[in-house]
Amino acid sequence: MFQKFGLVQEYWQATGSQEIDKGRFGLTQDPADLHVFKVPSLRNVAKTPPYFHDGSVATLQEAVKVMGRVQLGITLSADEVGEIVAFLETLTGNLPANFVTAPALPSRAVKRGP
Repeated sequence: MFQKFGLVQEYWQATGSQEIDKGRFGLTQDPADLHVFKVPSLRNVAKTPPYFHDGSVATLQEAVKVMGRVQLGITLSADEVGEIVAFLETLTGNLPANFVTAPALPSRAVKRGP
């Protein structure tokens, strides 16, 4: 599934992203794809920081706060953030045995091809 990241606020304002990624627009050149990204599964989300497509947010708590602001236009209370994080932690299962040895990905998108 693909969704726009930053429905009510530009995501880079909330995440501190150094580079503004245009999402699928970079591939399709369709204005409807501007800042549209693949939505990952939430399985093991508590074990897989950093967060977002560019790794700009280090903690799950901060990611939840950012999502409240940029997707819903609300500021979540500390209690609300805690409750959402507690729920997300219930989605944790066993990580694959090779997870620790998985290759490190680049910190930012690398342009490929001409």
